[in-house]
Amino acid sequence: MKAYVDYAAAAGYRHIILAGHSLGANKVIYYLAKTQDPRVQKFILLSPANIAHLISVVTPEQKAIIADYLAHGRGQELLPFELLGWLPCVADTADQWLHSLILDNVHLEDDKDFSQIEQISHTGALLIGTFDRFTYGDPSQFLRTINRHFPKHQQNELIFIENTGHTYQRKEQEVADRLLALIQHWRA
Repeated sequence: MKAYVDYAAAAGYRHIILAGHSLGANKVIYYLAKTQDPRVQKFILLSPANIAHLISVVTPEQKAIIADYLAHGRGQELLPFELLGWLPCVADTADQWLHSLILDNVHLEDDKDFSQIEQISHTGALLIGTFDRFTYGDPSQFLRTINRHFPKHQQNELIFIENTGHTYQRKEQEVADRLLALIQHWRA
């Protein structure tokens, strides 16, 4: 992410907005928490992914296969199943999904670890589809819970795209229009 911001700054962009969708949103959170990069003016988090919910579908049998691959030095071999039901990956990557806390930074429950978000001094916007199934529970509440943990949460915009899921099917134009209006508002 730093390389993107470095490039934008070197190219002369004066209004850098860091945006990410799904795991990209989690990466934006991680980057801003670790760097507090002053070159970034705002952030846009589109449908951040609840990692705990995503990995809850990994079966004990799949976990055993991953552990066996790792124990036998086969970490760079492709697993015989798609992790999470859709991700072909090697055992090392699967192990990171299951055990790394780096991107596990958004939650539905208030009592979970929001320490990355609590370090972010930037303000911006959070957007989600009201049928998003990557949240575990009510997507609107999920977004509100995340926002409450930002130090300047009152200054953030919450955007709810009605009747669509994680990838905004049939609502792409509405998402584009809402983001355009948001950025124009920020520039005013």
